[in-house]
Amino acid sequence: MILIYFSRASFFTLLSIVALGLCAQDCYTTPNFEVWVEKDVPYGQAVTYCGLNQNLLMDIYRPIGDGNPSRPAIVLLHGGAFLEGDKGTYDMVETARSFASRGYLAVSINYRLGFHKSVFYANEATNCALFGALAGVSNPQCLYAYDKEIMRSLYRGMQDARGAIRFVKNQLDSVDVGHVFVGGGSAGGFIALAVGYMSEDEAPEEAGAQAAVFGGIPFAYWGCHANGAQCSLERPALGAAQGTLNLGGHDASVRGVLNIFGGLLDLSWIDEGEPLLYAYHQNNDLVSPCNIGKPFAALLPQCALNNCASIPNTWPESFGSCAIQGYLDTLAGAPAYEVWIDECPLPAFPCNYSCHEVDIPTINQIVDNTSLFWSSLICPVGTEGPDPGQPDDIRLLPNPARAELQLFIPNDHNLWEVELFNLAGQRVLRTRMGSGETLDVSGLRAGFYLVKLEHGGYSVVKKVVVGG
Repeated sequence: MILIYFSRASFFTLLSIVALGLCAQDCYTTPNFEVWVEKDVPYGQAVTYCGLNQNLLMDIYRPIGDGNPSRPAIVLLHGGAFLEGDKGTYDMVETARSFASRGYLAVSINYRLGFHKSVFYANEATNCALFGALAGVSNPQCLYAYDKEIMRSLYRGMQDARGAIRFVKNQLDSVDVGHVFVGGGSAGGFIALAVGYMSEDEAPEEAGAQAAVFGGIPFAYWGCHANGAQCSLERPALGAAQGTLNLGGHDASVRGVLNIFGGLLDLSWIDEGEPLLYAYHQNNDLVSPCNIGKPFAALLPQCALNNCASIPNTWPESFGSCAIQGYLDTLAGAPAYEVWIDECPLPAFPCNYSCHEVDIPTINQIVDNTSLFWSSLICPVGTEGPDPGQPDDIRLLPNPARAELQLFIPNDHNLWEVELFNLAGQRVLRTRMGSGETLDVSGLRAGFYLVKLEHGGYSVVKKVVVGG
């Protein structure tokens, strides 16, 4: 495995380098608690692409015995190509349990699935279904999307997720409403990214009213709809990006996004000062490309599904975690982010393994890394505590910082040795400065840093985020 930019091990190495702890608590980073699960809690009802009402449910994961009246929360979304999947899939269950064991309230949600199928590829879809069955692939013909349907499906999922976030903030006890996060895997990662970064004025034109599906529902697709051929062909406007669920209280804003195997359909959704991002991807992902490309385009030829070759033509281009990282590297004022690109050799049997799966140890490492990254937001900047006669109100502002950090030490006129370390334990800046002076951090990569300040035998460590 290759961990880009930081790992838990390097974090503790850095602590040994600076020889100081950050604070007395572990800030929701250590799995200390057993977990209790409440299943099938309704959080709303919404209309599917077929025009039917659907009850929306969530499973709630809580830490047992932490006694915390105000804990961070995360809303998680499963994968399944916007067609299938469930809140109880192993990866979301393990992710939710892992966060809850660290003191989070975690919820895994169901959201509206499905989209209209392309009538223009109905004949190919029939052959695709046949050869897919021979190759051991279930219902690949269901991936042929009608024009604009993938964006519309993502948009509905985003509306549902935002409704779930408001439910968590408004209805569930012991939630710190100022520290709610969102995450997801595969299609759920796409939705989580949209939740975090798509504003109302960035709603895509695909979400508006569209012409009805032409030509009805061909027989090849009957098995793709929950109610067979009985599905409305109308495509009305989908409404506001915030959706309509659980309005009237707290908003659906989040402080950070966890993306596993997902991507963006529009990089411009990410703007200056938006939520922190932690992303995980495998470099040879054949389903959802880590770079720029159309989902499934790399998988179908290697999986001997050449009879399904037009599926990618019906999907929009996506920007995976590698492409997002490249974009953020050059974006002025980019949100703080960490990206783990995991090495995955091209599989010999891509139908069985496509570099698009994670095992439980990897999930727990992802949660380890993410919780450490987000701890800079959740916990106040702290010190080991001042020595007698030393300043007790050392501040570095603003935090997060975009271009400059200013040192504030009341009633102090000394010069301090200042060192910045990244989470790989590397010193990236060293200088001397006094209270009121500024430190240029515009040349640093966005992310989480530790600042060691030292004077006269007294030292203190501060946590800062650059690029937030």
